[in-house]
Amino acid sequence: MSKFRLDGLEGAELDAVVIGGGIAGAGVARDLALRGVSVALFEKSDFASGTTSRSSKLIHGGLRYLEQLDLRLVRESLRERETVRRLAPHLVRPLPFLLPIYRDSTRSLIRVRIGLRLYDRLAPRGGRERYGVLRPVDALALEPGLRAEDLRGAGYYFDDLLLSPERLCLENVLSACRHGARAFNYCEVEEVLRGRAGVDGVRVRDLLSDRVYGVRARVIINAAGPWVDRVRAAAGIADRGARVVRTTKGSHCLLPRMSDRAVFASTRDRRMVLVIPWREFSLVGTTDTDFDGDPDRVEATRDEVGYLLDEVRRALPDARVLEREVAYTYAGVRPLSFDPRENPSAVSRQHKVVAEGRGGRFLSITGTKLTCFRSLAEQVGDLAMRALGRPGDCRTARLALDGTDEEVSRLEARAWMDVTPEQIRTRLPQETIETLVATYGRTYTLVLDLAGKVSEGAERLCPQNPEIVAQLHHAVNAELAVSLQDVLLRRTGIGTSRCQGRDCAEPIGRRMGALLGWSPRRLAAELQAWEAHVACSQRFRSPRA
Repeated sequence: MSKFRLDGLEGAELDAVVIGGGIAGAGVARDLALRGVSVALFEKSDFASGTTSRSSKLIHGGLRYLEQLDLRLVRESLRERETVRRLAPHLVRPLPFLLPIYRDSTRSLIRVRIGLRLYDRLAPRGGRERYGVLRPVDALALEPGLRAEDLRGAGYYFDDLLLSPERLCLENVLSACRHGARAFNYCEVEEVLRGRAGVDGVRVRDLLSDRVYGVRARVIINAAGPWVDRVRAAAGIADRGARVVRTTKGSHCLLPRMSDRAVFASTRDRRMVLVIPWREFSLVGTTDTDFDGDPDRVEATRDEVGYLLDEVRRALPDARVLEREVAYTYAGVRPLSFDPRENPSAVSRQHKVVAEGRGGRFLSITGTKLTCFRSLAEQVGDLAMRALGRPGDCRTARLALDGTDEEVSRLEARAWMDVTPEQIRTRLPQETIETLVATYGRTYTLVLDLAGKVSEGAERLCPQNPEIVAQLHHAVNAELAVSLQDVLLRRTGIGTSRCQGRDCAEPIGRRMGALLGWSPRRLAAELQAWEAHVACSQRFRSPRA
């Protein structure tokens, strides 16, 4: 990596600049690049390091939005769920859901049956949807851990599990780059520049070199998530008022795996908490409270973890639903569209694009929903092309998100997931090859080939996880990884496993330092930052948390 990464952009005149490298910004950069637009994306941390990585890891239609009669959002979400299935089949898995109904539940079986029927009717035809209302005996046969007392029955349906939101975001970034975009992590936009015609570009600081660059652009897309209003304020933009975003906090905790299906726990405050089977865990979430603090410093509290555990016990009275069984926690901030009237859980998750400035050339994104990132990007792309006065069709629904950029079809099979020949050829464990497939899709063979070329390439990075040394080399050389956290959290799954990388962070850091030329001081800082991340995920255990 060049020491001065942005030198080629100094004084450049681009069509568009995207501020923020979460799933929204990454999707927009890809959309614009595929339309032939010259675009640069700047993210002040790493791609997907904010709200995107703090989600509940679902690609779903939003069954609960039916209660808010938000049929438009449900229909769009179900359509986009089908699209993500086609574009990134390596990252998406069908996930059955159970919605148990008890004698004291606020929802009745009749209401659930009607909701599931409508949910199914709103879904695109030809899918694999199955739904129904199960008798108590059938629900308990599927999930014996459910509380049997006063169980009236359970709704049953399918949505999708997203194995890694971070990888989905990164695939968008890399695809955008392959089509001409420039994408930079650890680059903070410090100022929005103005000219005679209004917004005219940005001044950005490369946090790796501490150099500042001026980049001209005709359109600015503010995809900064929870920081959207701060970016607007810095740009002097207030056409739609001081606030367009309402920030709410969502906390999650990870327990030992307790079910094979996602289970809804209807809460006493008329919300829903989900218990989601993800890897070796049951992922429990989420809370939903207003948040006015620093989105860079958000963590789950002891009270929030206690709330989640209490609600889970009402549906899954497992002996392991205890604070001491929590492996770790994480929390994020949602950038919902501003609505001062509703309680946080009732605020719509429908995205909006707020066009401001002369000619509507400053576009801010609010209300981002992970499932609908592509349709959101298409809407932003259409508005940007209109502002630029140029034609350009959206192509993002047709090209795969697995490094191939190939045209995909609804009938695409998963035959490429048969890893038997590679297992025989490489003698790698099946678990390792399957992990490579689930991480990289059809381009996993690139990493397999690399494993035979670099020193110790086929060796495990962590004794507790299947990832291999070749993946570290690939992350540094081909996936824009800059820090140890990039590799542990967002290029591999090591940092989100039960061990959280605590028994391998130092050797991985040394390997990465050798590749990138880190000094001993830089390596120590990287390890200290990792320890701080782990400590944050465990801070709920403190009595003062």
